Amino acid sequence: MSLRGVWRDHITIQDYERHMAAVGQAQANASLLEELFRDHAPRLGAHILFAGAGTGQYFDYLPPNLLARYRPTFADINAVYLGRLSERITGTGIATVVDDIEDSRLPGPFDLAIAMLVLEHTDWRRAVQSLTRQSARVFVVIQQNPADPPSLRLEGTLAILEELQPVLINRDALIEVFKAKGFPLRRTSTRQVRDGKVMLALEFVSS
Repeated sequence: MSLRGVWRDHITIQDYERHMAAVGQAQANASLLEELFRDHAPRLGAHILFAGAGTGQYFDYLPPNLLARYRPTFADINAVYLGRLSERITGTGIATVVDDIEDSRLPGPFDLAIAMLVLEHTDWRRAVQSLTRQSARVFVVIQQNPADPPSLRLEGTLAILEELQPVLINRDALIEVFKAKGFPLRRTSTRQVRDGKVMLALEFVSS
């Protein structure tokens, strides 16, 4: 089974959300999103794509009206995850769609595309190709680990990731791939989480 297949068919919402909250990643990602919409907000009424949106757990730690001024589309490979997200996010102009970030069928254009801890679980170069085709502004969050991170035992359905491990992305390589597509890096932001790991946000804008 591939990583994509694992996330589509195997890992349960309960196991995933329990883990993300316990290690502080859901909270850290929420903080990075809040900073984005507070200090670098898209225009009023902007079309925003959340690619690989998952269950939207980070919205549990965000103001409920965060997206009230925008028209968001939440896309994910897992329809069950999107169902859970729909329970969290309600309002007019909000859409959910089953879509594969590696070969997205969404035409866009979007004013902003957001991908939170998704690229590590994909062929990330193909994902970048989709994101840069769909939007002139892309905000991604990737995970950075210390040189010798402590071992962390994954429980329940997440245990399969000990065999099919996500591949961490080299920051400089990611920046170069975006730059080659005409998307230079505009800014970065970080949040520290458990075990010395860092959530690294990078924003790219078409030149």
